[in-house]
Amino acid sequence: MPMQMEGMQELQRKLEQLARLGQRIQEKALKAGAAVLRAEIERRAPKSNYNKEHLIEHIIVSEIVKGVIQIGYEKDFFYAKYLEWGTVNMAAQPFIEPAYLAVKGEVQRVMADTIRNELKRL
Repeated sequence: MPMQMEGMQELQRKLEQLARLGQRIQEKALKAGAAVLRAEIERRAPKSNYNKEHLIEHIIVSEIVKGVIQIGYEKDFFYAKYLEWGTVNMAAQPFIEPAYLAVKGEVQRVMADTIRNELKRL
């Protein structure tokens, strides 16, 4: 006795559409999470009293490569690592790791919300 199924074409269409949009959804979620973390790093970054460019103005978010996005500082502001970890002559003034620890739950929530909202549009 043959079995007849209804809705399989619609399901297949939705799955194909999801496969095409998966990359775009992933990138949108990564960028949303990175924006939250970047804002917190900027908020916590130490600022000198000198009238010059400050690290806070040079926190950057990388392009997405193989599903990974990085947040850091421009190459000319390499001294940020010395602020974060300290040196033999200077105590650490961590701001990147504390920023991450403070907002990691929010980053996850923002990313999940972005994915959920994008999937609702299908």
